[in-house]
Amino acid sequence: MHISSVNWQHRWQSFAVFSVSFLAVSVSLGVAMVSIAKLLLLIAVVGQLVFDVKHRSFPSFKRWPSMTWWILLAMGWISLSFLWTESSSADALAGWGRHSRILWFIPVLYLLRSPEQSLLTLKWFLAGMVVMMLSSWALVAGLPVPWASAKELPSLGIVHGSTLEQPVLLTFLAVVLWFMRAHWPQGHWRWVPIGILLLTVLNVFFVMTGRSGFLVMLVFISMAVWWQLPRRLRWLVLGLPFVLGALMMVLSPRFEAQTTKVFHDVLSYQQGSIETSQGQRLDYWHRSLLAVEEKPLMGHGVGSWRMNYHRLGGMQKDAPSNPHQQYLLWAVESGLIGAVLLVGILFFQLKAALTLPESSRQTLLTVTFISATMGLMNCPYFGAGMGECLVFLAASLLSLHQNQTD
Repeated sequence: MHISSVNWQHRWQSFAVFSVSFLAVSVSLGVAMVSIAKLLLLIAVVGQLVFDVKHRSFPSFKRWPSMTWWILLAMGWISLSFLWTESSSADALAGWGRHSRILWFIPVLYLLRSPEQSLLTLKWFLAGMVVMMLSSWALVAGLPVPWASAKELPSLGIVHGSTLEQPVLLTFLAVVLWFMRAHWPQGHWRWVPIGILLLTVLNVFFVMTGRSGFLVMLVFISMAVWWQLPRRLRWLVLGLPFVLGALMMVLSPRFEAQTTKVFHDVLSYQQGSIETSQGQRLDYWHRSLLAVEEKPLMGHGVGSWRMNYHRLGGMQKDAPSNPHQQYLLWAVESGLIGAVLLVGILFFQLKAALTLPESSRQTLLTVTFISATMGLMNCPYFGAGMGECLVFLAASLLSLHQNQTD
């Protein structure tokens, strides 16, 4: 290989790492920045492909995790459902675009070629999340945050996105920071990541109002304790989420208010009212099950959930594009075949995590479990920023191990 080619490869690899790092940071900067990051990522992939084809220097695809092929199968099946979708072309294309967020796993995995590159992108992810967390506290304190774009009240501490996304993203900050303890600074500086971790947990429980954030933070703390205990004592962790939840009911007014509201909403729904947050969610699920019963195997086609919700008696005019339940969304639009493919992605991500060294294994297992749990209450892979965050974390952690063994 000529020296000029080596220099070109080095420069392009630097750009590729920059594009992945920018994607890592962008999930804390809002939807517009995520879109720019994905454009840069596409440019990086095209350039890297040109070089790899010219010099036959492709990475070993045999080492790629099985979930890669399950992602391609799933998106292939969703694309095939254009043939029978009952939605309009615009809704079908919009639905496909949201589902396709999971595909960004592949460019990230393809572009990261060394352990140092993978670790660098994770550090940039942490940096972006720390800025978002500190900005949230600044909003609560009444300080100006010019880059905040959320329309929520400043007292809620939302910098970008909504009360759903931000507390979950902050939980992933806590997950990655905790399990990367081996990379924490030593001496007095070690208190810096400890302080960031505490501020993040306090922000989610005492500032945020998103119930999904409460849930996934409880899951993270429980799993962090799980990994620290001897195997013979780990069964004790099964009751920890309930103990922590009871403690937060006493200590956190916002946790108590939101948890109480869930019980009131469910009770109102049982009495025939759907004019509440949880009542609407339960109604989405009910209409979704009716739609699945009609076409259980192949579904109604991509982008068809909202249309079927209204067709089956849903009364909310401004209904979202999903039922706030990932497995039901896939079952309605792509049938049980699609739902099985989604579960397969999560299963093979979990299986791949088990092959990693301890810290990466614990991180990815926790991320996978949180993703699977969130799917019961929301559509994490479907959401802007959230979907990109999940696939970035999975790809960067897996590429870290893959590159160490290549």
